[in-house]
Amino acid sequence: MVQRRRAAEDGRAAEEVSGERTRVRDTPREVRAYSDAGIAAWAAQLGSPAPEAPRSRRMARTGGIASIAALLLYLTWRIAFTMPLGGWDHVIAWTLVTFEAVPLVGLVLKSITLWNIDSHAPEPAAEPPNGMRVAVLIPTYNEPVEVLAPTIAAACALQPSHETWVLDDGSRPWVEEMCASFGARFVTRTEHDHAKAGNMNHALDLMAAEEAAGKDPIDIIAVLDCDHVPLPTFLTATLGWFADEEIALVQGPQAFYNSGAFDDDGISGEQGLFFNVLMPSRNVPGAGPFWCGSTSLLRVKALREVGGVATETITEDMHTTLKLIRFGWKTVYHHQTLAVGLAPATADQYLLQRRRWGMGAMQILTYERLWAAKSWMTWRNFHEYINGTLWWLEGIATLIAFIIPMAVMISGAQTSTAGPLEFTLAFGAMFWVRLWGAKRLMRHQIHWPTAFALRIFRVPVGMACLWWLVSRKTLEFQVTPKGAAELRLRGRAPRVLLVLIFLVGGIILYAIAGVLGWVPWRTSPGSTIAAGVWLVLAGVVLVLGTLRIRAAEFATSRRNAHRATINVPIVVEGVAGELLDISMGGAAVRVEAEGLPEAGRVHMALPGAKPIGLDIVRVWSTSRQGRTASLQVRDGDWDAYRNLALWLFHTPDNALPGFPAGVPAIAIRESA
Repeated sequence: MVQRRRAAEDGRAAEEVSGERTRVRDTPREVRAYSDAGIAAWAAQLGSPAPEAPRSRRMARTGGIASIAALLLYLTWRIAFTMPLGGWDHVIAWTLVTFEAVPLVGLVLKSITLWNIDSHAPEPAAEPPNGMRVAVLIPTYNEPVEVLAPTIAAACALQPSHETWVLDDGSRPWVEEMCASFGARFVTRTEHDHAKAGNMNHALDLMAAEEAAGKDPIDIIAVLDCDHVPLPTFLTATLGWFADEEIALVQGPQAFYNSGAFDDDGISGEQGLFFNVLMPSRNVPGAGPFWCGSTSLLRVKALREVGGVATETITEDMHTTLKLIRFGWKTVYHHQTLAVGLAPATADQYLLQRRRWGMGAMQILTYERLWAAKSWMTWRNFHEYINGTLWWLEGIATLIAFIIPMAVMISGAQTSTAGPLEFTLAFGAMFWVRLWGAKRLMRHQIHWPTAFALRIFRVPVGMACLWWLVSRKTLEFQVTPKGAAELRLRGRAPRVLLVLIFLVGGIILYAIAGVLGWVPWRTSPGSTIAAGVWLVLAGVVLVLGTLRIRAAEFATSRRNAHRATINVPIVVEGVAGELLDISMGGAAVRVEAEGLPEAGRVHMALPGAKPIGLDIVRVWSTSRQGRTASLQVRDGDWDAYRNLALWLFHTPDNALPGFPAGVPAIAIRESA
């Protein structure tokens, strides 16, 4: 109960920041309030979009300026007071200083683009504007029922009136049966070309054929990945945008409910920075977000004008956005948590997804000749798309960042005249201020240890992207796996990372030997520190990333469903008990000693919901007064799946004592 009271208090604190009284959003405070209360950070964004709080904006701008100033002061000191005089040493020293100065451009650009992240939105719509008809599309291929069922059930329950189309490229009979039970339309096709893009284009063609046959047209499609469960506000909060006839796309943030996923940083996940800071910064004239595939709505007229969803690349969402921009359509970002999905749970899933995004970006870069796109793009869009695609080559820059200090160290060049203590203090102060400032510029949506650990994946991704640019091999869309694995296996670090660890470690040992005078090519202690600090940082990043890959908590799972630890009173077959954990596959409960049979079917009543029929898997004693039971959904029991989904994602008010109003049960962060 202490936890729940704290959640309520922190929830009220967040509401005071982002609620109706002030109509501003202080992302750092909101996220901290919910995270401290054991609630997922994405719950802090459930309210309507709003301008940024003055305090948050002031701290962000201060952080950006401080980061730039710290690096400028450091570079000035390096150039004015630490450069060796003339000769080969002078050339090598300038090479190292140039390498250190490269981040300055990025800091300036990021400070400019993140100067303002204010958001706004139309009033919630009880009905689609201008009598438009809406269809929610859910493309799927081979996902298990525990992943797919909550998305379909929640989509069918949305308001206002709409159709829900399940586009099953796996042609599975049980999916058709589930759709019939939930009230969704089941759509399949005989040819499965172009993966998700082809699947959606088939649905668009079907809509056009039915419209030609006299059926009322569908004007707006809402798109959800099969693992992204819509929250009750998904349609009502966003449909009002389409009163503006120039808007083709409304993109919402992508939040993830499986806390403990591979990219989970304990705040809002690695993508929290993108969706809570970078995307809102694009809601300015001459810019706009790109389609991110899920949690989005598109105008059918606009899609038809550009020839449907793009199939020329494996990153169909961004590519389609570029076509819309070329035809003069506008895109907008709706900064409100509208759906929650599943983030990659393992290192392999994460790398597969990022490699697909990266190589798709390379395809777009070359296919659309983005370097020459200024003729049909605004300066802001040109900057965003060029940087957004070239960013995937950052792994190559990271490799160079490893190579330059190593080469300097081996060369024996004297790159600094400063003493080791003097250099360490100057570098340490600069680096600390940069991290401090950048975190505030990014509205605290980053956890540095996790960010550094995940950064190493940019190396294999960058190498894959560069190889594609050279080879131009045909790429196939690879679906990120969801659900269970046959065995529980730990991740394996890409070989290139192991090679880098060996090289960096060897050079650091060489540098130590040089300081001790054991090798012929050696630098002064100050010069050793000048290059060595970068190698030490590189080594830390490599080790952190490799340890994360190998960590037991990111091993493959044999479960299809994410389990959430939720402790609330329940009733099982008329006997009072307590819920221990719950998932789309079932629940674990504790009841009085003689309250349950050893086997069979029982009915569990969750707070605010009607009883759900579940099968007993096993029962065991936990004390003299209590017994614990594992309960499971019976195959094909669609009512049970629907009721579990709606309780977890469309949780009734007051179902969780002390929980902030409007926050679904799945937002509990304590997960098993």
